[in-house]
Formats: sequence, structure tokens, C-alpha cells
Amino acid sequence: MRTAIVLLISAALLWTSGPIAWAQGGTVKCRLKADPLLPGAASFLIPGLGQFLNGEDGKGFTHLIIALVLPTAVGLGALLLAPVVPTLSYVLLLAAPALYLGWAIASAMDAYQVADKYCRP
Repeated sequence: MRTAIVLLISAALLWTSGPIAWAQGGTVKCRLKADPLLPGAASFLIPGLGQFLNGEDGKGFTHLIIALVLPTAVGLGALLLAPVVPTLSYVLLLAAPALYLGWAIASAMDAYQVADKYCRP
């Protein structure tokens, strides 16, 4: 289970880490020509929103799905493990928000860097 989660996170980070919009043939089609802090802050609040503002729809959708699935899967795993290993269950329940926060920060950094490079006014 842990190996599958690590592989999923690693694949998602490798898949979405490029500064170029891979879904649009290598160019970013910015929907918003503004300060790069705006897509960065939007992506921190809702992971993937900054990527949508930058015109990277595929990457934005990926960031949003990971932000929803990752903490949910960890939380469900914690609830399933509660009767068997209570201590691990508590650790996983504390890890779920930390994982979400980490993913939100990574998503915000990506949105900011792409907006800074391609979407300046």
C-alpha cells in the first residue's frame, strides 16, 4: 500500500513538474496576464486553479485530482487500520492534512513559476 502511494506521488510529480504546458503542444496559453502571485495564491487555495489560469488544463486537472484523492486515501487507510494498529492510524490521520498542504505548496510553486516565465503582462 505504501509503495503504491509513493509510486503514485512520484509519477504525478514527474508528470506535472515540467514548466511547459505538455497538453497544449509545448506552449502556455495564458488566460490571465497578471502578477504571477495571483495564480500561485489561487493554486495554494485550490490546487490546480493556478494551472487553469495559466492555460494548463491537463496539469490543473491532475493537481486537483491528486489534491482530492491523496488525503482521502490516507484518511480512509487510517480509519481501516484503527482497529488493528491504533498508533499508526493516528499518525496517518495527522499525515493526511500535511500531505494536502505539501501538495498545495508544490502546486502553488508550479503555478507561480509558469506564470512568471510565460504569463507576465
